[in-house]
Amino acid sequence: MKKLFTFLMATLVTLSLTNCHNRLRQQMEELEGRVAALEDAVKNVNDDILSLQTIMNALQNNVYVTDVITTQDGYTIQFSDGTSAIITNGQDGTNAPIISVKQDTDGYYYWTLNGEWLIVDGNKVRANGQDGQDGQDGQDGQDGQDGADAIAPQVRINEDTKEWEISTDGGETWVPTGVIAEGQDGEDGAPGSIEIVGDGCVFQSVDTSNEDYVLVVLADGTEIKLPRYDETAPLFIIVDAPELTQVEYGMSIAYDVEVENVIEYIINTPEGWSADYAENTLTITAPTKDMCHYDKEGRIAITVVSESGKTSIVKINVMVGEWVNEVELRTLTFEDNDAMFDAYELGYCGRTISTWSDLIAQDQYMDNLIYDMSAAEPYYWYDQNNTELLHAFPYNYGSYAYWGGGHAVSNYANTDYITYGDYNSQLTVYGTEGAGGHNGSSNFCMHFGYADDSGYNYTEELPSFMFGDGEARVIDHIYVNNSTYALNCYYNGNGLTDPVGDDDQVWIIAKGFDENDVQVSEATFYLVDGVDGIVTEWTKWDLTSLGKVMRVEFNMGGSNDNGYGFSQPAYFAYDDVAVQFPGEVVFR
Repeated sequence: MKKLFTFLMATLVTLSLTNCHNRLRQQMEELEGRVAALEDAVKNVNDDILSLQTIMNALQNNVYVTDVITTQDGYTIQFSDGTSAIITNGQDGTNAPIISVKQDTDGYYYWTLNGEWLIVDGNKVRANGQDGQDGQDGQDGQDGQDGADAIAPQVRINEDTKEWEISTDGGETWVPTGVIAEGQDGEDGAPGSIEIVGDGCVFQSVDTSNEDYVLVVLADGTEIKLPRYDETAPLFIIVDAPELTQVEYGMSIAYDVEVENVIEYIINTPEGWSADYAENTLTITAPTKDMCHYDKEGRIAITVVSESGKTSIVKINVMVGEWVNEVELRTLTFEDNDAMFDAYELGYCGRTISTWSDLIAQDQYMDNLIYDMSAAEPYYWYDQNNTELLHAFPYNYGSYAYWGGGHAVSNYANTDYITYGDYNSQLTVYGTEGAGGHNGSSNFCMHFGYADDSGYNYTEELPSFMFGDGEARVIDHIYVNNSTYALNCYYNGNGLTDPVGDDDQVWIIAKGFDENDVQVSEATFYLVDGVDGIVTEWTKWDLTSLGKVMRVEFNMGGSNDNGYGFSQPAYFAYDDVAVQFPGEVVFR
């Protein structure tokens, strides 16, 4: 009996857990379905708003309906200016704000929200533009609205409040509408028309039963009659014209035009532009770049007239410019989170390098990582898969040791340049401990090395970095700062050098080399320019003047000479090396 009881209890628990799991899965599926429905609702309403603006522009410009195509989802209304508006069938909807348009006493249409004027900065928002004169954009309409820049609102559902919000500035700011999104079924439309989503949409129905016009009824009951094209109306369709025609400076572009029943036409263009029509071809010519006055963007308006006196306005948006490669900046930061290189071995010291911090010497002076005098290979780093910059210690004074020059990764920082003011702190930058890199980062790189003509300096190869993938590029900029060792000598001197005076200078020289390792450029940065001109913070050095280079070599020099050549410590820290890469090709 006890075993039977235990079996029954186990069975009940299993069934309970199974039912619980099934309910949880069902709830998750329902939640995912509701989220998908809300996303679809937002997209549908925004699409409807754009279609309504297309309809309003057609109404304003005396554009005719040339065809109404029945689709599986509704109708596509095609207009004589080549534009179209897509109207979809009713379906399961989501409670949404009622967005519509209404004609005011000035004869123009303005957007409404839930039956009230949509107000922005105290003004109503125009739903269609105002015709301009002589090719210029429309003048400011009533209530301070620019007719040429009629706005199409956007909507979204706030993820937290689930309230519909509206934007009239391209999504920069959003204002609550007071309507909470919740599912609601649409109803079937009556014969001869299509019903759109039930509550809170843009369109209510489209009636195509009349020969002379198409009747569009909005959600709030507003009716819009769109005249159909007939033999008494003019037809002027610019074939395959994009939403924005981009023309290079001084160049022309031609479009085929379908024309019917046009006996007269007038073309208005923005300043500096010209447009000509002949033999079913519209040719648009952009202004030259050296013109004193021209409109960068604008709208060409072609007014056509039929024999019966009917008119239609066809507009084409134009922009003059040139195709250019945008520049993508990639930055060498020396931060571990940004390391994209493949792990490698420094065999001479048994180190595996997988992050930038693996390249930091534990002892700033004489650590085996940077001072192995017997090494047959150099300490090196490679910003692979990012800037592609590569550096290896040069071979000087019979070894690859740091005392012969090089760029060593570091994270040592301190503001006490007296305590940390000699060669034992040679990898220490002047800055906050733990955040000494540029912009408060941890890691940076410390340069050491110089060559002069004193006769006492036998440096054969100066430290440099190059592009390890063999592609020459432009180095946009680099940030530099002084080391504590250098600062202590600048301010206080030591047994080898005097402190700097008012007329003393210390500089860095960057030399650019091409693919043949021939020097092609040079740039200079002053770490010291008199006592009051000593760098004590990360400072940007623009290196674009070097041009496109394969390798950049760094040297240091200055006015302090103790009789054996340049006498100040030849150190400087650098960080955040930005390199230019080809970006997206854009028209501007």
